[in-house]
Amino acid sequence: MIIGFDGRLANDIHKVGSGQFCYELLKAIEPLLNNDKLVIYLDSFPKPFFPLKENKNIEIKVLPKKKFWTQTVLPKELNANPPDIFYSPSLQTPCWGNCPKSCTIFDIAYYDFPTEFTWSARFKAKLELNLAVRTNQLFITISDSSKQSILKLFPEIEPRLHRVYLGVSNKVSKATEEEQNKTKEKYGIVNPYILYLGRIQPRKNIIRLIEAYEDLCDNHSEILHHLVIVGSLGWLYEPILNKIKGSKYAYKIHYLGYLENEEEKVALISSASVLVLISLWEGFGLPVIEAMNCETPILASNCSSIPEIVADSGILVNPYDISEISKNLYKILTDESLRFQLSIKGKERAKLFSWGNTAQEILNILRNYKK
Repeated sequence: MIIGFDGRLANDIHKVGSGQFCYELLKAIEPLLNNDKLVIYLDSFPKPFFPLKENKNIEIKVLPKKKFWTQTVLPKELNANPPDIFYSPSLQTPCWGNCPKSCTIFDIAYYDFPTEFTWSARFKAKLELNLAVRTNQLFITISDSSKQSILKLFPEIEPRLHRVYLGVSNKVSKATEEEQNKTKEKYGIVNPYILYLGRIQPRKNIIRLIEAYEDLCDNHSEILHHLVIVGSLGWLYEPILNKIKGSKYAYKIHYLGYLENEEEKVALISSASVLVLISLWEGFGLPVIEAMNCETPILASNCSSIPEIVADSGILVNPYDISEISKNLYKILTDESLRFQLSIKGKERAKLFSWGNTAQEILNILRNYKK
């Protein structure tokens, strides 16, 4: 079987969300191909960090980079040399092309939380989704929560919509004390800390996290923990950065930006007293299983996909309730026995999620379509 694959996201140095998914999926899929062939389409030559090189099972086709590449250049290639099926690790798929097509729908937060997105981002996402639903034969989503939301809008695709969980990389496991100390020294982190990891955008609920942290500091002066925020800038990020700068505890809040170095990210997760992901909506919530695999306790939202992924291995809170977030932060930071229990449960829970499983499930779905 010949599988076409849009690999552009794995060729981007800033790999978050769908980019990380694409990168890890390509790495995991190669040893599972057997007699299948993977044809990867790019719009520029593979960067040094691109996960795959050509061999008998892998062909990389670099197509001319032009405007509207997905709807112009790529479909011409699919018509000229059609694979048995084409797969996109995102919503971006060609509307035409002489082969069956499949794509990934991570979530539809732009329908459920329209005010959390810019008008242009919302318009683009809705357009891509509606085009994808009309022109694709198979769909992958990443949680039961996302699947249910999608089917409320598009019940007709139920037989063709498959839920496949994401995974955690083997490299994302507890860093050594030396690696932790080296990374903290590089970023000037002396105190113990609370960690947020993800994009800087409204639906991640970072402003309420900062307000809960301020409440924690107001009521518990004995807490020495700082707040470390890591992630690339998304849409509508300005109010979040202004909140950081304007906080009365700004001297205790560290915004580090996007970390290109995976080892540093793992070291920061490993050294954190708790990882907080209190998003208003998550299609999956990859940082939580990365933290669980690093034996770091989790404080997360009790909504969307997060309870499905975390189960009983973390503390779940109402993401709108600042007092509840603050109280549970205090509970985790001050209860050593609780932190230990969460670390053990999290590590065990993380074993259920692997990129090998993700790749195998997606391969099986694509192979079965041919039948």
